[in-house]
Amino acid sequence: MVGLAKATKGSTQAIDYIMNDKGEAIELTRNYVMGENGQEVLAEFREVQRLNTRCENNTYTFVLSPDASQAKLSQEELLKLTQDHLKNLGLENHQYIAYVHNSTKSQHIHIIANRIGFDGKAHSDSNIHLKAHESADKLAKERGFHTAKEITQMKRAMTLDLRKEINQAYTQCKNQSVSMDDFERLMSEKGYDVKMSLNKQGKIQGFRINERQTGQSFKASEISSNVRLADLNKSIETNKKTIEEAKKILQSPKVANKLPTDLMKQIPKSLPMPLNVAMEVIKIAKTITKEISRGYGM
Repeated sequence: MVGLAKATKGSTQAIDYIMNDKGEAIELTRNYVMGENGQEVLAEFREVQRLNTRCENNTYTFVLSPDASQAKLSQEELLKLTQDHLKNLGLENHQYIAYVHNSTKSQHIHIIANRIGFDGKAHSDSNIHLKAHESADKLAKERGFHTAKEITQMKRAMTLDLRKEINQAYTQCKNQSVSMDDFERLMSEKGYDVKMSLNKQGKIQGFRINERQTGQSFKASEISSNVRLADLNKSIETNKKTIEEAKKILQSPKVANKLPTDLMKQIPKSLPMPLNVAMEVIKIAKTITKEISRGYGM
């Protein structure tokens, strides 16, 4: 079982989402809340939140996901799970609403709770994500469910062969790429979609790889320890330098004139030089340079 948590400012959109789920959301429980939509529920939260105007992120969002590989739980079981989770977190007497979503393969519970109690005190959000994780583990063990760690281990075991294939494709493609566009194109040709993740400044901070045939998607770090942005950037820069080195060789008539004719025909006049051609130019040029230094071919 996986438990997620976050303290937010609260929004009508977030509440409407958990109350809807494409029209398939089922209400499990609510506490001191009467509203029938996001606007009404949030208005009730705000009434209590006026007791503590210093707290900005005054609304909790929780997700509780039982193991998808096990049978779906009944509404009664989901209700008890929700109540026990809120009690573990010390929120059983706060305002909250809880709905179960079944529109995806993975049945999961969404909870939105007011951080501010009726006494005006803010529930501590210090390490709330860890507390939610610990509560989910406790509930899973009590019920004989798989814990988040066990689910992760099972997923890794089940996808081991696929991750090895992706790692192999990644290594081949990064060794042939001179740009991110190159890398994405080469991976796409092998059946993988690369999705770059950007930070707030719009700079690439990581990437995911999606295997199109199965729809499986992995963060770079989930594939292998060597699959990472720094490693990819390093390969691209190395490959760029290789092409630049080959270009310099071609600017030296003493060496360039001795390169094989069939190799020279592979060098485009306007387009960027292919990396494999650049590597061959460097390899043969080294032999030619040695011969010249020894006095051969003068």
